[in-house]
Amino acid sequence: MIKTALVTLTILATSQAAIAKLTIANTEPMAMPMANEQDASNITQKDVEKIIPTDLQQTDDMNKVAARIADRSIQAWFNSSQVQASALGQTATTVQKKMTAEVAVKSDEPQAVEHKFSMQLMALQAMARVQYTGWLNAVFNYDAKAAQSMVEFSEKVFNKDLFVNHTNSPNGNVSSVGIKWGW
Repeated sequence: MIKTALVTLTILATSQAAIAKLTIANTEPMAMPMANEQDASNITQKDVEKIIPTDLQQTDDMNKVAARIADRSIQAWFNSSQVQASALGQTATTVQKKMTAEVAVKSDEPQAVEHKFSMQLMALQAMARVQYTGWLNAVFNYDAKAAQSMVEFSEKVFNKDLFVNHTNSPNGNVSSVGIKWGW
C-alpha cells in the first residue's frame, strides 16, 4: 500500500513537468482493505478499558498508575489471539497448566466428606491460589505485585453462600461477613 502511494505521488510530482509514462508490466496491484478485516486504527472504548484502569483517583500515585497501565497492556497483548497462537503463548500456557495441582482425599465410609485441595501458582501474574472444599469452602489468594492476600470461608445456607473474608494489603486490613447469591 505504501509503494502504491509512493508511485502515485511520484506520478503526480513528475506530471507537472513532463508527461508520465506508465507501463502495466511495472505496476503492482493496489492492496484494498477488505470490509471484514479489522482496521488497527479502529480502537473501541472496550479496547481502551482493557488497558486504562477506570477506577483511577486524582490522588493516585503516578508510578502505581503507570505500573497498572503497563501491566494491563502486557496482559491484553498476551491474551491476544496472535500471541496465544505463537510459540511464546503456547509455552506460557503449558507452564501455567503444569503449575496447577489438585488433591482429593476421601474415606471409604459411606457418609464421609470428600476433601479437595486445588493449588495454582500463576507465575506470569505473580499470584498464588489455594482452594479447599470439604467441610466448608475456603479460598486463599496471594498477589505478590500488590502485596495483598485474601482468605475467605463460605458455606451454603438456604441456597445462598454465607461468607467471612479477610483481606490484608498495604492500604490496610479489611474483614467482612456477607451473603452471596445469584439470579
